Amino acid sequence: MKKTGFFFFLLFERMVSLLPFCLLYIVSDFVYFILFYIIKYRKDVIIQNLRNAFPEKSEDEIYLLRKKYTEIMADLILESVKSAHLSEKEILNRFHFKHLDVLQHLYDTKKSVFLVCGHTGSWEMGGMILPLITKYKCFAIYQPQTNPYFDAYMKKIRQFFGTITIPSQQAYKKFIQHKNETILSFIVADQAPSKNGEHHWTTFLNQETAFFTGLEKMSKSLDFAVVFLRIIRTNRGKYTLEFELLTNTPKQTAIGEISEMYANALERLILQHPENWLWSHRRWKHKRI
Repeated sequence: MKKTGFFFFLLFERMVSLLPFCLLYIVSDFVYFILFYIIKYRKDVIIQNLRNAFPEKSEDEIYLLRKKYTEIMADLILESVKSAHLSEKEILNRFHFKHLDVLQHLYDTKKSVFLVCGHTGSWEMGGMILPLITKYKCFAIYQPQTNPYFDAYMKKIRQFFGTITIPSQQAYKKFIQHKNETILSFIVADQAPSKNGEHHWTTFLNQETAFFTGLEKMSKSLDFAVVFLRIIRTNRGKYTLEFELLTNTPKQTAIGEISEMYANALERLILQHPENWLWSHRRWKHKRI
C-alpha cells in the first residue's frame, strides 16, 4: 500500500517538475480550492490554534487568516516538489538574504553553529540551499518518515545541493564525530515534543507550550553558537532569509535561557507574519502536568 501511494505521488511529482512557475501557481490555486472548500483540511485544528493564539481577533479575521494560510500551504507543497528540479541559479533567485555576515563571522572564527527555525516560510527550500550560501559543512536534523519510499525521496530532495541529513536520534553522536570540523546544523525545532520527557515550558502565543530541550543541551555540550533563521515569504515563490545570532557563548547561559530565546524569536516572527506558520499541526496536544 505504501509503495502504491508513493507511485501515484511520483506521477504527480513528475508533472509538477515540468511546469513553469506561471502554470505551477494555477495548479496551486486548484489544490487550495480542494484543501479549503472540499476536504476542509484540518479545519478544526487550524481554527482552534488561531483562536487560542489570537483571542483578540474576530471570527471573520480568523476565517481570513485560515484562508490565507491554506493558500500559502498549497504553494509550499508544489514549490517543495519543484525545488528539487531547479538549478543552483534558479533556486537562489527565489531568495533574498539579510545579515548573512552573521554566519560568515562565525565561520571565520571557526565557530560551529546550530541554525534553528520554525515551520515558517519555505523551511524545506531554506534548508536545501544552505551549502550554496555558506562555507560551512551543512547538516540537517530530521524525523524519519514512516513510509520508507517517501522518506528516501525527502532525503534525496534535502540533500540535493549538498546538505547532509541526520535522523534526530543520531544527531549528537554524529556531531561528536565531527567535533574537529567547523559545521552548521539546521534544525526545525517547533514540533510538539512527546508527552513524557524533559521539556522547557513557557508562554508562547498565549498558551503554555512545551519546547524540546535538545537544542539547548547540545549547544551547551558542544559549544555551538545558536542562530535563529527568519524565513519570510515576500511573494509567491519569493523568500527572505534573515539570520539573527541568539548566543555565541552557550556555556555561559542559564538553564532554559536558549530555549526561551528561541521561543521568543519564533513568536515575534509569527506575530509579524501569522499566515506563514504551520497552523495545521497539533502543536498543543499535550498539557503541562
